[in-house]
Amino acid sequence: MIVVIGSVSARAAGNEVQPAGLAADVAAAAASAGSTVQLVARIGDDPAGDALLLGLTRAGIRHVATLRDPAHLTSVIGDAAEAIDPIPDDDEADDVAGGDEPVAAPRSTLDPEDIGLALRYLADFRVIVVVHPDPVVLPEVVVAASWGNAHLVVVTAPGAPAPDGVPADALVLAAPDDGAAVAAVATLLGRYAAAIDAGEAPAGAIKALMAATPTS
Repeated sequence: MIVVIGSVSARAAGNEVQPAGLAADVAAAAASAGSTVQLVARIGDDPAGDALLLGLTRAGIRHVATLRDPAHLTSVIGDAAEAIDPIPDDDEADDVAGGDEPVAAPRSTLDPEDIGLALRYLADFRVIVVVHPDPVVLPEVVVAASWGNAHLVVVTAPGAPAPDGVPADALVLAAPDDGAAVAAVATLLGRYAAAIDAGEAPAGAIKALMAATPTS
């Protein structure tokens, strides 16, 4: 099993909602390569979040450890009004939050406790991919990869410094800031994680991917 940790948004695609973001794209690529994939993320407890979970399911991405946050809205890219029914307006925000407090802007970051609980619950994983990790939560992921004997992949934000405390055998790379390049990297990382999940050694997985990647 592969665990992907990171932020995810809802994006309209016709009359459906698709998961968007690098973490979602890596998870989708790994799932399409045949692996069982669990996404650990935080989304709102709102109609957009409901639609996003359906989109994850359609993409073959499992989400039992994805947190629903009633105090924050789900991040939505573009105009998803036709695909999310109903979308709460400002007057309905309190009802979505489940109380009198106003709903806050989307919050996609996870706390160390959230990640630790999710990884202990999932337990049987061979690969952990963490996308744009906060330095505060990365140690929790490193510890879980160690006791789970899992291969760790860390994808930092464009221009971010190399993270500290990552084991030498982990794959660490910076995400590109170009949209087309991001999509290509997500596909390669998903296939790489799936190859390791299937029993391939990291070096062999990289070699196979490079051989299968067009050079032009």
